[in-house]
Amino acid sequence: MSEKWIWLPDWASNLGIWEDDLMDVAPSANHNYVQYSQLAEFLEKPENIPDFKKSSTVVAWGLGALSLMCSTAGPQKGQKWILLSPYADFCDEIGNWTVPNLHFMAHQLETTTEPALKAFQELFEEDFGDWQDDWFDEAKKYDAESLAKGLMYLASHKVESVIPNSENIQVLYGRQDTVVQPEWTLKLKEFLPNAEFKERPKAGHWPPMLLL
Repeated sequence: MSEKWIWLPDWASNLGIWEDDLMDVAPSANHNYVQYSQLAEFLEKPENIPDFKKSSTVVAWGLGALSLMCSTAGPQKGQKWILLSPYADFCDEIGNWTVPNLHFMAHQLETTTEPALKAFQELFEEDFGDWQDDWFDEAKKYDAESLAKGLMYLASHKVESVIPNSENIQVLYGRQDTVVQPEWTLKLKEFLPNAEFKERPKAGHWPPMLLL
């Protein structure tokens, strides 16, 4: 019987757009790529996403990782988490975002969705990798309400306590990540004391470079 992997996306994304690359991590596994719109419905309880509890490995990127850490008691028995470019607080002083900024962008998305997404795409222009256009094409598929919901979640949630069972968690981050800088991710060591932190020297923010 093959292993089951479930992939939780970052904001406005779907890791399935890179399926041909990502499935090489575990070629014999059964892979379930959760769309952002589905994650948005379960941000407060991602463990209730169908097949989550049956999965041996949970891969979570950005917002997906934050949702996991804020709402669950760590990996369930027999389960491993792989967190990609995670952070404890999206509005940390290290980053470029504040709560008012996110509230403003959420409003912009509800009124002028595509131009607002273009503004986000510009954040990726200096990041190592060539997947910005893939992300933008996927982001345009989601409705303004779900996009705004994700930004409001980022504005109101942060990791504030130690995550149990962190020995079953691996954290992957890119040295060249300009979206979530490495020192931002490394602050999670306070909350994931037994996790494995692994830097990818040639990777930026994009999952194919982080995992392969």
